Amino acid sequence: MDTTGMTTRATGMRAGKKDLLDVATTTKAEVDNLLAAAALLKDKQRRGVPHPLLPGKTLGLLFQKPSTRTRVSFEAGMNQMGGHALVLPMADIQLSRGESVADTARVLSRYLDAIVIRTYDHSIVEEWAREATMPVINGLTDLSHPCQALSDLLTICEKKGRLKGIKIAYIGDGNNVANSLIEAAAKMGMTITLGCPVGYQPEQHVVDRARVEAAKTGAVIEIGHDPHIAAKEADVIYTDVWISMGREREHARRLKVLAP
Repeated sequence: MDTTGMTTRATGMRAGKKDLLDVATTTKAEVDNLLAAAALLKDKQRRGVPHPLLPGKTLGLLFQKPSTRTRVSFEAGMNQMGGHALVLPMADIQLSRGESVADTARVLSRYLDAIVIRTYDHSIVEEWAREATMPVINGLTDLSHPCQALSDLLTICEKKGRLKGIKIAYIGDGNNVANSLIEAAAKMGMTITLGCPVGYQPEQHVVDRARVEAAKTGAVIEIGHDPHIAAKEADVIYTDVWISMGREREHARRLKVLAP
């Protein structure tokens, strides 16, 4: 569930304030604790055991891109934990009339306990994190999708019983999901091999930063173009949409390259 994103990292920008902007800036201990808490809450939900950990808390959802799973999982998760999710349509708030992110972030921080932002450029969630006094959670940007990657780690734990040493093969477009999976694999000592067509590789600065982390954890990161090589001896094979939101005009070209 994307509700794993409710446990977030310390930014150091304000005492006690924690944000989740990407996986790379979490610690391994934070991820371990988050996954353990998520597994416990998931078990309680399945058994019908109440777990009102967030009574009276309100989570804002500000989505500039359409969403089904991310939005519903955050709303459902808040309800399950005794809190409330408040959807903030862009057309209904002053951002749509030219109010700055800084002003909006400061105002909403007076009413909300945290906010999930799904937007385009990653710099937007970084600006929200700088200006808001409440925690800011990245619900997806063009660069990363940390809640998705953390949810995937939980699924792998459930199916494989561990993360260390597990090999993930990622096939397809090296997009925001691929970037976050690379960061997650590096953080947890996993092997990740990517088979991405030429021109569709993940962000190089993400790979470079992840390899620094991998040197500490024993993780392996391999970037290639052949999906068959990437998938060899993999424990998990992963792909994502080939026509991401905002890339609709590239539909024909992407299908030709990604699905020959």
